Amino acid sequence: MASIHNERGVILAAAIVLLFFVSTFLFTLVSWHDSIQRNYDSLEMFYENETKKIMNRDE
Repeated sequence: MASIHNERGVILAAAIVLLFFVSTFLFTLVSWHDSIQRNYDSLEMFYENETKKIMNRDE
């Protein structure tokens, strides 16, 4: 630790690297959630259309 002369610079660099990894993690999490939400939306539309077909067939 004696070779580190600029401690604030090291802390700043570490904070920037940590911010990058946290931002990447959050972006991945939001993208994954959006993908799952699109799957549920398409399933919802499919079941709504199938229900309408069944209701129209019974009339």
